[in-house]
Amino acid sequence: MTDKVGFGLIGCGEIAVATAQEIAKTSTVQIVHTMDVAKELASDLADKYGAPNHTDNVDKLLADPAVEVVVISTPHFLHEPLTIKAVAAGKHVLTEKPIACTLTQADRMIAAAEKAKLKLGVLYPLRLNWQWRKVAELVGAGAIGKIIAVKLHTVYNKPETYWHGGYSGRRKDDWRVSLEKSGGGYLIMNTSHSIDAVISVLDPKPTRIYAEYGTFTTDVEVEDFISFVMRTEDGALWSADGASAAVGGESHGDRIYGSKGQLCPAWDGVRMFISEPFGDLKVGEWTKISKPADAPDGRRVMVEQFAQAVRTGGDVPVSGREGRRALEIVRGAYLSMKRGKPVTFPVQE
Repeated sequence: MTDKVGFGLIGCGEIAVATAQEIAKTSTVQIVHTMDVAKELASDLADKYGAPNHTDNVDKLLADPAVEVVVISTPHFLHEPLTIKAVAAGKHVLTEKPIACTLTQADRMIAAAEKAKLKLGVLYPLRLNWQWRKVAELVGAGAIGKIIAVKLHTVYNKPETYWHGGYSGRRKDDWRVSLEKSGGGYLIMNTSHSIDAVISVLDPKPTRIYAEYGTFTTDVEVEDFISFVMRTEDGALWSADGASAAVGGESHGDRIYGSKGQLCPAWDGVRMFISEPFGDLKVGEWTKISKPADAPDGRRVMVEQFAQAVRTGGDVPVSGREGRRALEIVRGAYLSMKRGKPVTFPVQE
């Protein structure tokens, strides 16, 4: 093995491109093998990022001794079988979000990795973006007091082409429109990023959740608009609106309400309001803390930290068990709508 950790990419479609781009910016990770059933996609990423091998056969990638970590960037329903196959081959696994379609699948993945004493991580990079790390710092220091509520607002208007080819159209497929293959719509695909980010800051212990959702304007089996409310043990009230079919878009982003102020992470920084003195921040008016120009993308931070954990034996940034926490909230919301009543935690599928 070289000093760099060898990564093998399983699935070379849309999101794998973003991961490959961030790996290329690191000094600790290298792509050594790429795999996709559409071999031309594997060849494309191998050529662009200097991977010596590419294939359309997952067994060939898993047999490569240079591959220490596999990154699974496939449709959601393949996360479980590929993870179990990879750890059986002695590979650490970093899987795209969500960890799986169901909690039962997630539990099997976690058990397999733990039995093999291998790392299992979930690619939720939002929590490692500068904005959310700043929010964690401010909340931890008590800048906005006791947390009383969380509002998630991830509302967009996805083009019809997204459901069959993602945003890039790099690969045509129907898995996004299928409930069985995707596990759900906007909540599991997109809002779960925000759920995980807030989990990393607040470490909530949910008690119950109630959701309503529908498929209003999109020809799919999954939801294109969802709302939920959730209580946590400390009494905080969470609410969320997620949509892929909001004409005009205009997501207002996520917001954390405290007894002494508010925090609003955005792509270009963090907006906050405080009612009592804290550091050199202004009291009684909105202040923006700008994102540093050199702040690394959370995806890059994640692959670097995962590689470091592989080398040192330390903790990965978002473990399988952490990824399961976000999925439990997602599954709780879906089951609430299906059952027509609030669902309590722990969620029983």
